[in-house]
Amino acid sequence: MAVNDVVEDGAINILSRPILVPMDGSDVANGILPHVLPIAGKANIPLVLLAAVDPDAIDCPASVMSAATPAGGPMAICRARIEESSRVHAQDTLHRVAAHLKDDGMEAKTTVAIGDPAEEILRVSEEEGCGLIAMSTHGRNPIGRSILGSITDRVIRASNVPVLTVTPERAKKHQEEGAPLTTIVVPLDGSELAQRALPYVGRLARILSMEVLLARVVRTENPTYTETDLGFRVPAFREEVNWEATEYLEQIAQRLRDKGLTVRSQVLTGSAAQALVNLAHETPRNLIAMTTHGRTGLSRWMMGSVASTLVRRSGDPVLVIRPQS
Repeated sequence: MAVNDVVEDGAINILSRPILVPMDGSDVANGILPHVLPIAGKANIPLVLLAAVDPDAIDCPASVMSAATPAGGPMAICRARIEESSRVHAQDTLHRVAAHLKDDGMEAKTTVAIGDPAEEILRVSEEEGCGLIAMSTHGRNPIGRSILGSITDRVIRASNVPVLTVTPERAKKHQEEGAPLTTIVVPLDGSELAQRALPYVGRLARILSMEVLLARVVRTENPTYTETDLGFRVPAFREEVNWEATEYLEQIAQRLRDKGLTVRSQVLTGSAAQALVNLAHETPRNLIAMTTHGRTGLSRWMMGSVASTLVRRSGDPVLVIRPQS
């Protein structure tokens, strides 16, 4: 199977533009920072710290309602007061984080937005010309409502730039161990769409001095077919399937090695999502980088559902790249 030229020159350099980091003041949301700072620091690019206050999360307690004056309506006055208080609190929190980063030599801009968090994240990313969004998969905003999790899913689906995610469990583990990431795992399914992760992988691998591990999953428990020279489809033996997958990965690996990267490859068998989750658990200190969908090649698996599973279950930071980004 031919390897698409997407692994060659002309890669999109996401690391020349600011990185957007949605934050809410919680330790969970802040857990993305240790994975972002090495990228920003070594690439010498700024961060944009964003706090989004969700007006739909504002609930006025009875005590405030009774104390509110009638002018404009007690509910409107209550919501305006809490909204302003939340905005000020969020801005103060971001300023403290930015000051700490400045002491470490990092440039960080702060901004507070009022509105639907996912929509505000996407809006600010576009307005600031960001090349990457980095966020935790869970968190809570200053007024107590969960804003990250389902919001992360919405951002991944709609973002025109890659999204780096980390689970609270992975953030906590990193804080305890403090060890840097050493390997970028790249799931490939034989499609051009899947290969579009490679330019981002190459750039990150160089900046962070990481090894690249290319992985392809083949399913051998069900009948697998291959094309003959005469155009007939015939059953393929497991050895042939594995050989073709190995050759495919080796072609890509060699092109990346020619660019000075350290690369190895591995063929896995079984369910794509579970096989990749197992690989992530067996290989410590990973970052997983993949596109969100694509369906061709021997393994016949959907990158969208696999990406979602890896974000939740791999225990690794996951860089999710939409094909058009």
